[in-house]
Amino acid sequence: METMRLKQDIITETVRDWIRNGKYNPGEKLPTDIELANHFVVNRCTVAAGLKPLVEENLLERAPKRGTMVKRHTRKLCTNAVALLTRTKGEIYSKFTARINHELLKQDLYPVLMDEDLNRDYDDVIKFMRQLIKQTHPYGCLILGDHIPYEELKKTPYSLFKTVFLLRYHHFEEFENAYYALTDYEDLGRQIVEYFAERNIKRILFPPSAEIVFRGAWTSLQVTVLEHIKKYAAKAGLEVDADLFWRLHSGAPIDVVLPIAIGRSKVKTGIFSWSDSVLQQNIIPAVRNTGMDPLNDFTLLGNFNTRQSADVGFDTFDHRVEDIAKIGVDMLTGNITEKKILVPPQLIQHKLNIKSK
Repeated sequence: METMRLKQDIITETVRDWIRNGKYNPGEKLPTDIELANHFVVNRCTVAAGLKPLVEENLLERAPKRGTMVKRHTRKLCTNAVALLTRTKGEIYSKFTARINHELLKQDLYPVLMDEDLNRDYDDVIKFMRQLIKQTHPYGCLILGDHIPYEELKKTPYSLFKTVFLLRYHHFEEFENAYYALTDYEDLGRQIVEYFAERNIKRILFPPSAEIVFRGAWTSLQVTVLEHIKKYAAKAGLEVDADLFWRLHSGAPIDVVLPIAIGRSKVKTGIFSWSDSVLQQNIIPAVRNTGMDPLNDFTLLGNFNTRQSADVGFDTFDHRVEDIAKIGVDMLTGNITEKKILVPPQLIQHKLNIKSK
């Protein structure tokens, strides 16, 4: 879907390109506002509005009678600052961020990390990005695709530097100027079905975490994975309890809904959890409350490969966040020219018996 751009944004982007491409060099004068108005077929107020961001970015200097000059810079137009919008807390994200920092520093790039406690608020993210751009023209931007104001990123000047989305992406369209290093969630769904099929499981339960605010399948990775599980389960002849998924997804209590789903199981059943922690803290206790043994009566499969899976003793998936971090930085620096790379998760086995007898 093409988004209409304001004429003043077109002026901003075009004049910035003129400067970066050397059409107008430091110390040179731009055409007058009247000449620019004729060139862009707009009025002088629109020209002034289009040049204002370039003045704020320290690219232009405007003065009465003297006109508009390209500033003589004491620093590069493109700095080594990289905007980094991601989570940092927790076992997974601490490894992820540490690898990003390590790879950026190897390239003489400096990560500017937004406070994690603020990056869930759209207005705070927008303020952070605008302030960074105002203070310095960044080398690029690395973004974990959660809670991001995608519409803001369509505006000038975000299109003028490289943006790389990491791990996941929650927008219905892709940006022409962006790059993507993402987890392959379709492959995750395929591997889940393959895992259970190899163990002679005939029915899959996927108890999700509740997502009360749901704006569509593209906004929820849990729903995305469910659809992929259903697709491959149909090919393999496995049943998926979608009713259990949607009831828990909308907020129903797990200690009420899960026992009902378990009671409906007349065949060998496996349980996949969106995360190791949810499996350990919510699902296993709910199964025990039914009088059944979750580790012996069911085949359990976790996700995100945390220490909980090893401690409890169930298999899980490693999303290879450190590999994705390196790929993302390589995309940012041009060492990888592919626009989109999907990285399949890796099954991590903590059980001795791979297949059921």
